[in-house]
Amino acid sequence: MRGLLRKEFLGIRSFFKMYAFIIAICIIPVAAAQDGTFSAGFAVGICTFIGIMMCFISFNYDVSSKWNKFVLTLPFTREQIVRSKYLFSLIMVGVGMGLGLALSAVLAAAGQAKLDTGLLLAAGFLTACALLSVSIIIPLVFKFGVEKSRIIVIVIFLVPFMTFIALSGNGAVDEAAMRGALPLLARLLPLCGIAALAVSYFVSVRIYQKKEE
Repeated sequence: MRGLLRKEFLGIRSFFKMYAFIIAICIIPVAAAQDGTFSAGFAVGICTFIGIMMCFISFNYDVSSKWNKFVLTLPFTREQIVRSKYLFSLIMVGVGMGLGLALSAVLAAAGQAKLDTGLLLAAGFLTACALLSVSIIIPLVFKFGVEKSRIIVIVIFLVPFMTFIALSGNGAVDEAAMRGALPLLARLLPLCGIAALAVSYFVSVRIYQKKEE
């Protein structure tokens, strides 16, 4: 298992500088913002999103290097291969969120951001979104491949988001009720994300065990 995880990190190390540059560019609005409350959550969101994207990067690297066929000749079970993908993805999400929180703390110390309950709520929602994203992305990639899965994931996340925006614009969503439910949702959604991750893992193992490379 250590060998599989080491391969994951070695495979994406060339992308670290690029993503560090992206994070730096995204933090510029934070430094210039007059109200740092939103900006702090924005910093955490950007870093977490990049952590999620590392999951796709990992699968892309496997395809380009023809790793998928080679790894089956090594003394690893298919379940171990799947498990390494989940562990790697969760590590990258954790690193991304941790980096975002660290940046928020630095900005708060510089007087450019606020560390309040709003940031904690944002962190709760981002945790849930990250877990759900990983839960959806990995089994889809094992089933359909990287390119098709990317399109499917965009549709899965974009349609509900656009629907919510449309309903909000028409006044169909009670904003006061939504704000009141935020603390409860911030606690429940991460638990739902953990449950989804567990189901996703077993689905991915089943898909990969039946897959012929």
